[in-house]
Amino acid sequence: MMTVASPGVSLCHFDQPCPAKLVAQLSDALSLTVYPVSGLPGNDDPCIVIMHQQDHQEMLAIEQLRLKYPNRPLLLLMPRLSIPALRWALTHSITQAYSYPLSALEATEVKLQLNKHYHCPTIMQRHTHDKLRLVLDRIEKTFDQPLTLQQLAINAGISHSRLSHLFREELGIKFSHYLICRRLEAAPELLREEGLTVAAIAYRLSFSTPSHFCRAFKAHFGLTPSEYKQGGKSGHYSNSYRRYLDCRHPHSHRHGIAFESMS
Repeated sequence: MMTVASPGVSLCHFDQPCPAKLVAQLSDALSLTVYPVSGLPGNDDPCIVIMHQQDHQEMLAIEQLRLKYPNRPLLLLMPRLSIPALRWALTHSITQAYSYPLSALEATEVKLQLNKHYHCPTIMQRHTHDKLRLVLDRIEKTFDQPLTLQQLAINAGISHSRLSHLFREELGIKFSHYLICRRLEAAPELLREEGLTVAAIAYRLSFSTPSHFCRAFKAHFGLTPSEYKQGGKSGHYSNSYRRYLDCRHPHSHRHGIAFESMS
């Protein structure tokens, strides 16, 4: 039987220590050579970049890599997957983005993506970046309409159980909590509009009943919609809403943000 050589892959990092655990995870399918980002050689090997701080400086360095090697397959490992981060990666033609450190399943997916001869019969390849982005974009456009996990999963070409797992593992929040929080994020602006009742807003945002909307608003924001309409303020969010903000607006609530006053 002919043995197929493992494809060469450059593994770049911003940390000084060699990512030994990651090398061990991937070395059965990939021939890895570790470089600091600044020392990446100019060849056509696919490149995995491990982000550490995930800050502007690292993003700028990756953007420069993409400009220098526009056709080179580039895969990112991010300590925090978020909607802005995924969209940034898409804008710069990043092949895939995964959370770091890799789970066993994600490590398998990376190997399947970079080595077409790697055989793992029990796992199907999943494109985390594409599937999650499709679902999140769909929610962003239609969050005020009735949505179910099953519907979104079918549209994205993924099982509903797998999609549920993606929300929990990649974004750190359940799908149902994410959807409610997205609807609630739009609520304060509607509550500031003249002539809109709390009940009308509840139905506009696809809550099942006005009482459901009021309970959710109170649970996540610490005051009722009526109290907010009357000028109430809250500087504290629920843990679920904070996790939601971490997905959509990383660090925006680091020190707490009070609602704007109605006055």
